[in-house]
Amino acid sequence: MPKRRLLLLDANRISAYLWQNGHVQFEGDFTNGEPGLEAFGQYLKKHHSSLFTLLADVAEEGFQIEDIPRVQGKDRQAIITRRLGQYFYGSPYATAISLGREATGRKDEKILFAALTRPPQLDPWMAVCKEYGTQLTALHAAPFMVAEVFKSLAIKEGRQLLLTISKGGLRQTYFENGEFRFSRLTPLALGTVEEMAQACTTEAEKIYQYLIGQRLLERNARIRTLILAHPADHGQLRQKCYDNHELTFEFVDLAAEAHKRGLKPHPDDSHCDLLLLHLMVRTPPTSQFAPADIRRPYRIWQARFGINAAAAVGLTACLLFAAKSGLNAFSLKDQASQIQIETQRENQRYEAMLKTLPAIPIKIDDLRTLVNRFEDIEKRSPTLRSSLVTLSRALDATPQIEVERLDWILSGNPEESPSRAPGAAAPRPAQPGNGAPQAATAGGYFAILEMEGRLPLAMAGDHRTMLATVEKFRETLSKDAALNVKVLRMPFDTESGKTIKSSDSGSAKVEAPGFAIRVVQKVL
Repeated sequence: MPKRRLLLLDANRISAYLWQNGHVQFEGDFTNGEPGLEAFGQYLKKHHSSLFTLLADVAEEGFQIEDIPRVQGKDRQAIITRRLGQYFYGSPYATAISLGREATGRKDEKILFAALTRPPQLDPWMAVCKEYGTQLTALHAAPFMVAEVFKSLAIKEGRQLLLTISKGGLRQTYFENGEFRFSRLTPLALGTVEEMAQACTTEAEKIYQYLIGQRLLERNARIRTLILAHPADHGQLRQKCYDNHELTFEFVDLAAEAHKRGLKPHPDDSHCDLLLLHLMVRTPPTSQFAPADIRRPYRIWQARFGINAAAAVGLTACLLFAAKSGLNAFSLKDQASQIQIETQRENQRYEAMLKTLPAIPIKIDDLRTLVNRFEDIEKRSPTLRSSLVTLSRALDATPQIEVERLDWILSGNPEESPSRAPGAAAPRPAQPGNGAPQAATAGGYFAILEMEGRLPLAMAGDHRTMLATVEKFRETLSKDAALNVKVLRMPFDTESGKTIKSSDSGSAKVEAPGFAIRVVQKVL
């Protein structure tokens, strides 16, 4: 942020101060005339980047209170502009302050019109500011800063006259029910405490007579007069300022007010200039007197500052978003790494499980095609599921049988063998892979199953029991009319041309007898 510098204009000079965190530091005086104006211009050039605020403490001021109709927008502005031209013709340093609306009737708005009525006092200084492109934030008048001091006294009723002392002289500011009404400045020749005390009494009596003459105050009424001064000067002031039937004098501690408002350092005399300058920064009035062309460099600075602030906010938002996106990216990368590790672990476990399973004579893609086709056939042929249920029940009915191998195929040829059974011809390879269904003939599709089973080892020498068990299994399957069941191989050789051999109890190894059976079902 640029530095804040304050200018105090009175009838003889303009004084420059640096304001920083409540400290008001004097930087120089520039008197009226060409040398002073030239030095003032060099000062403005040196501190071109600072923001300046001007406080005018001059005697030529005008105040007028008037009620205007309740209008808004351009109509209200047109009325205010016309009234300012009527009251303060020829002065560009004018403003209007709203004092609120009436509670009854038409609810007109009460306006205080104010102006610095002697432009030649300000024009040379304003010309220098305009020449050097000074960023002048506002031009304020001392009476309204005195009104800010009066607000801290919290006086809301009655009539009060506040007397303040500054470089410009003794200022008398009149308030009614806590509202500012007017102010006037009386120059002081010497600025001594004795002169201040005499001026306070004399000027307060003049204000009293003015109010009586304007019928703003009834006769024999008393005005409460407040004098803002340093505690060290209160004793001398009391010797001249004493109560009478018209005025009652009270003293306000200037040092205490400065401390309450945060001014550093506190004033060491009764001049309130530093307090007024400090309040001009802390609590500036809503209205100011500088024309628009004088404030143009400040308006440009405001626009530039707003653009830079918006850009800074946007950049900060982008950086925060980028940081958040970066954190999210790191988090997602870490999650992806964890998922990749888990995937590799699961793949290894899957591969290990696959190695424990028997190999199938068919490719994975062909197997998927086969399963899909089987599901389609199963939906179109409900008998297939019932036949499988029959096979399961037959196995349950003969618990002595242990399934050793199952081979099946879907084919249009009911004589095709899904596997190389003992004594059977080698099956033709299916296309596109082993186990894939052959093209259907005019007879449709057949589900062909060849099963190899084992009987208990205890039956190895009991041919009759082995034959009965296999026959029972076949008959159970044959109960389903849709199944064509055929025994391919019995547990022992039953051909008439071969000799039945008994097991040798010697060194020959005895194996569990096995058999093979073929089941054919038309499924489509």
